[in-house]
Amino acid sequence: MKPLSVGIIGTGFGGHVHAPIFSLHPGFEVKSIASVYRQQKAEEHTWKGIQHYRNWRDMLEKEQLDLVSIASSPSQHYEMTMLALQSGHHVLTEKPLGMNAEQTLHMLTESERVKRKAFVNFQWRWTPIRQRIKRMMQDKELGDIQHIQYTGSFSGHAVLANSYRGWEARREEGGGFLFAIGSHMVDSLLWWMDEEITDVYGDLRTQIPTYSGDDGLEVRETDDAFTFIGRFRSGASLVANVFFPGIRGAGWKLEIHGTKGTLMMRNDDTLECSFGGSFERIDLEPVHAPASLEAPAVHYYNGFYQMVDGIYSTLAGNQTFPDIPTFLDGHKAQAVLDAIRLSSETNTRINVDYT
Repeated sequence: MKPLSVGIIGTGFGGHVHAPIFSLHPGFEVKSIASVYRQQKAEEHTWKGIQHYRNWRDMLEKEQLDLVSIASSPSQHYEMTMLALQSGHHVLTEKPLGMNAEQTLHMLTESERVKRKAFVNFQWRWTPIRQRIKRMMQDKELGDIQHIQYTGSFSGHAVLANSYRGWEARREEGGGFLFAIGSHMVDSLLWWMDEEITDVYGDLRTQIPTYSGDDGLEVRETDDAFTFIGRFRSGASLVANVFFPGIRGAGWKLEIHGTKGTLMMRNDDTLECSFGGSFERIDLEPVHAPASLEAPAVHYYNGFYQMVDGIYSTLAGNQTFPDIPTFLDGHKAQAVLDAIRLSSETNTRINVDYT
């Protein structure tokens, strides 16, 4: 197979997760990586053999690339994605796709205009446990879905109370846990159900609003906890809740209730189902990361590599795989996020506008 060339924007998550996982795939060759900020210096020991650019615009102009992978803060996604598309590249953009649904609709429309493939990094779709849930939902094993409850609580108090958040504390840069975590939750919910969320009622909270350290006071504008309730087009109800600043969190729990059975997932590694009797565990085929893969990339391999494999098959074979997250998926998730934010600001239930 002839490798497809990849250029990556972002030396943080892009450099430490995107680059090593793309490099593992025989169908891709990481040719270049670009800093988001011009003053960012190359990590020569990390990027040996990969061309480094201090200016991401220079990389788009000078490199002949098949795919550009964008891993910057959400506030930069729109500009970088639009220029990458207009430069003739296929694109993978981190989540959330943009800052608002107006941006994501423009990005989707532009990808269609220039006839480029455009993907968004909802890699958790591709973990074996979430794929199994998807197949169960498609096969109607649980019957008609009546209610979904999706919650997570975490031991984040010490981190928030004792360190700066940087751009993640600033609303104008796309910080906050609704964007960081909620975007994945919303995408999985839409994908599992294969139908739109019609309306939401949201509540965004900042439990630890400031931090003072050697560099001064940081006033946080973004959420570290959120809750939203909603309804799918079929009438099924949902409740979602994330609380990051706990002293001791309990992790993730997903419950899906249908007319035939109930499914329960804990911490993305345990899946159980009941059809009226006791919950019985469903065995899953494990995915093992290569021993050579280091942190933090090893923690994302389970879903990211499978998604990368699907992206390669899509680009090389010019075919579409239904589970590959596209800009249309990114736009739909963004529309729900916008509605949750607006609901929290206005203290009203909001109908989701996907147009």
